[in-house]
Amino acid sequence: MSSKVTVRDVAKDAGVSSATASRVMGNYGYVSDEVRAAVLESARKLGYRPHALAKSMVKGETKTIGFVVGDIENPFFASLAKYVNALISLQGYTMMVYTTDENVEEEVRGVDSLLSKQVDGLIIAPSSDKEVSHILAAQGAGVAVVLVDRPLPNLDIDCVSVDNVQAMQEAVSFLLDLGHREIGFLSDSLEISSNQERLAGYTKAHNDHGLTVDEALIKVTGYTVMDGYRGAVGLLSSPQRPSAVVTANNFMTTGFLLAAHDMGIVIPDAISLIGFDELDWYKLTNPPITTIAQPIKRIGQEVSRLLLSRMASKGEITHPETVLLSTHLTHRNSTRKFA
Repeated sequence: MSSKVTVRDVAKDAGVSSATASRVMGNYGYVSDEVRAAVLESARKLGYRPHALAKSMVKGETKTIGFVVGDIENPFFASLAKYVNALISLQGYTMMVYTTDENVEEEVRGVDSLLSKQVDGLIIAPSSDKEVSHILAAQGAGVAVVLVDRPLPNLDIDCVSVDNVQAMQEAVSFLLDLGHREIGFLSDSLEISSNQERLAGYTKAHNDHGLTVDEALIKVTGYTVMDGYRGAVGLLSSPQRPSAVVTANNFMTTGFLLAAHDMGIVIPDAISLIGFDELDWYKLTNPPITTIAQPIKRIGQEVSRLLLSRMASKGEITHPETVLLSTHLTHRNSTRKFA
């Protein structure tokens, strides 16, 4: 049967009024079990598909959420989107992904676009802590909002992230305990709150060891792999080349690996490396890379739990919840004692 089957067609086949068929298909109002079964059987037989927009107008929800991220090609966000989508789809929701290229103006446009599509909830990884008016606007419109990966402490809003300070502090302390004293930090924009926290952990580890941070060893660049490559070349070609480097995310790690390869710099013989984020192929490099692994699946579970809860309460927040998860320093062969 054609996909243009209407409620009227279903009603006629079931021998009931259009109003009764509408109540059955919309799952509202009283209908006897016998009549409901007859209508559903007619709908199945005729191949009727409810009109999603019409249902949303009746129920006041669209069963859609928006996921706003810096770059969906980033394996961290791609994996996170997969886990979240799997969980929210079990509750009948579909997800729209908007990539901002870590540009706050594009992020504002993305949130506006998703709000115009009447999404029921938003998951946002903010590209800047300087501009938050669009996030406040979404909250003000009664849309459930959960931040992920990048907290904004000055906002009363739910957030799920890892303990970035502790994670980076542990990694840098490990390198300091190996005898390294000139440790580079390779990061993209410091307007991203998680990068600020990771830099704070880098600094704290030095201070805890009675050391001051050398600003010349901090390299801040753009967000792409090639930006990471250029930043790594800057560190590796410096007269004050570090003996070890920590990176702020997997794009920076990949850029660093490419730069070291092209420059003929052997890891860990010439320089030690610890990367933030765990990718499967880091186990296959020569040498395998020591990483700060985030619990992506758990992050996805917590984000989904919070968002579904807030959507059920129509975005109303009485006590914003901050979920701070632990990372794991996965030791492999990309570090060595300083000689």
